Amino acid sequence: MGKSKGINIGYNPESGEFEDMNKQYEDDAYQYEEWKKSPEYLDMVNTEFARHKPKYSEADIDNAISNGFNSLVVTSEEVGIDVYEKLFRQHFNEALNGI
Repeated sequence: MGKSKGINIGYNPESGEFEDMNKQYEDDAYQYEEWKKSPEYLDMVNTEFARHKPKYSEADIDNAISNGFNSLVVTSEEVGIDVYEKLFRQHFNEALNGI
């Protein structure tokens, strides 16, 4: 993009011509402001909030950890750390999901 006497000149591949890009920037800014006022923007923001909302409380997680460890009857030395981790995860998820 070149600049000449305060005019931003850029190539527009859609039209195949060089044009003043200030108009494009103004149009993009206007469209963005309009989008922020739209119901689609509100839906997108609410969806993002819902994605980051904790599914379980800290008490639920603490109880699941306690139940997970209490459910194990073997030690990591007996079965190896990999198997022990898988068993713990299984018991943790069962306690967390109420299975």
